[in-house]
Amino acid sequence: MISKKNKKKFFIFSIFCFLVFIFFWLNINSIFSTNTKNFISSFYSYHFSYKLDQKDDNEKYNALKTENSKLRNLLDIKNNNQELNIIFSKVIFKYPSILNNTFFVPLGIEDGIQEDQLVFSDKKFIGKVGKVNESHSEIYSIQNLNFVMIVEVGEEKHKGILKGDGFSSYIKYIQDTTNISIGDKIYLQNSTEAKFFLKPIAEVIKIEEKKGFLKIYISSDVFSSNFEYVGIIMNKND
Repeated sequence: MISKKNKKKFFIFSIFCFLVFIFFWLNINSIFSTNTKNFISSFYSYHFSYKLDQKDDNEKYNALKTENSKLRNLLDIKNNNQELNIIFSKVIFKYPSILNNTFFVPLGIEDGIQEDQLVFSDKKFIGKVGKVNESHSEIYSIQNLNFVMIVEVGEEKHKGILKGDGFSSYIKYIQDTTNISIGDKIYLQNSTEAKFFLKPIAEVIKIEEKKGFLKIYISSDVFSSNFEYVGIIMNKND
């Protein structure tokens, strides 16, 4: 039988291995080279085509119909917002960690992509551009740990800071004397680009008081949404 001392050593070793695994899992992006990401992009395109080839005719038709519907919705959005320069992209890779809520698009500096540009799908606001490389970019969803943005809450448009914590999204720096209720809508701060999102991007689902301020949790199921294409608002057309 295993002695208590050995059991304790085994338990500590198991915990250590688990923590090491979590560390590398959450930071896998740092070990992805550009070549690896390019490979992933190529693999994704091939894999998608391969899966489509394996479907029967009816499944192919439904898959293409759904994809065309999403693309048509994005095109309608662009046509209805001629004052904005919008570029579309296919999502090539989603980060394998729930805590990061990041995905990649095959557009970068060469395509005019810059940090903090707003990103949306055919149905909702997604987040904003994070790190930008020559040929690809990271998109931070509103749940991402690095996501920070000024938003407005309720009809009175109380300003606060929207952040992600890896699992959810919340707003802070609004005084606890402010009249905000469950169900109040969240809007982007007023700007030329934000006017595109006249409809709310989320709503209040929970409110906590924290040292004179409110911590406002919002509905944020962005990353669980099924989207394959996104639009990026680059800048105003001259």
